[in-house]
Amino acid sequence: ELPPHVFALGEAAYRGVKNEEENQCVIISGESGAGKTECAKQVMQYIAAVSGGKGNVEYIKHVILESNPLLEAFGNAKTLRNNNSSRFGKYFEIHFNKMGEPSGGRITNY
Repeated sequence: ELPPHVFALGEAAYRGVKNEEENQCVIISGESGAGKTECAKQVMQYIAAVSGGKGNVEYIKHVILESNPLLEAFGNAKTLRNNNSSRFGKYFEIHFNKMGEPSGGRITNY
């Protein structure tokens, strides 16, 4: 059995939101330097790519995707395993409208 692929996880979560109209949660965990931040970024990019939308929806996608690098600029430190290790956890919440398009979001740091 192969480990789950990041885009398959994003697809399953998005389809759960769109088809079943159920809240979904993707938990990404691992050791320092394991690629958690990159994985989260790829899940968000995948959902942005498949969720469609025009105008304001495209702007919301842009804001959500561009917020992560800004947050990563603060509070990171060099460790033995990672030159840019996050010093805090992040909870990304993406809100969707009835058509399955992103309509807003929230990021909580802890």
